[in-house]
Amino acid sequence: MTDKKLETMVDRVYQGVYRAISKRSLRPGMKLGEASLAGLFGVSRTSVRAALKQLEADGLVSSEPNKGCWVSLPSDEEIRSLFETRRLIEIGIVTELCRRRDAAAMRNLREHLLLEEAARREHDHERLIHLLGEFHIKLAMALHNPVLLDWFRKLISRASLYAAALDDERHDACRDDEHLRLIEFIEAGNQNAAIELTCFHLAAIQNAILESADKLKTGYHPLKHLIES
Repeated sequence: MTDKKLETMVDRVYQGVYRAISKRSLRPGMKLGEASLAGLFGVSRTSVRAALKQLEADGLVSSEPNKGCWVSLPSDEEIRSLFETRRLIEIGIVTELCRRRDAAAMRNLREHLLLEEAARREHDHERLIHLLGEFHIKLAMALHNPVLLDWFRKLISRASLYAAALDDERHDACRDDEHLRLIEFIEAGNQNAAIELTCFHLAAIQNAILESADKLKTGYHPLKHLIES
């Protein structure tokens, strides 16, 4: 088997488990058996193990020797660290965008808001979460910095997964036209207002995820599947 083919199979398992977590088909604490996943995806257990290692490195899966793997419930510290990192980076992004005031980039972001609103109207939870995260990626894209963008995508991807898996679908933090208001502040070159809104916006999302995670922790044990199987 070529390395490229193995990589493709590993990615298929990774993406399949990732999507299942985001759709809540897999919930924190649920067991991820190698044999079951290998049969489901039609791949070798070697590919499954490699995919699970990647998922564990990304903080989405936990494991213990002789006890297997299960879907992780991120700690409060992990969630706070993630959003602290986002806040520091996004302050820099909006500051630079305010300086540049790129009209074409802002038109692109306004068009993106139409997609967000359509997903809300259709109650498409998974698509809305993706679009809300994509808005922030588009902010970074407007700087035309491929190194920043590549790293920032991974950060947003994990934050979006936590939102999809843990929140209660209200998305209160992303209402009140906060994305639209941010665009307006950037267009006006109002750095102070853009920074203040960015910090408020991310803090509200973080707190919503922490609140939902706290509810999940009631009766939660990472090895609960051992007595439920």
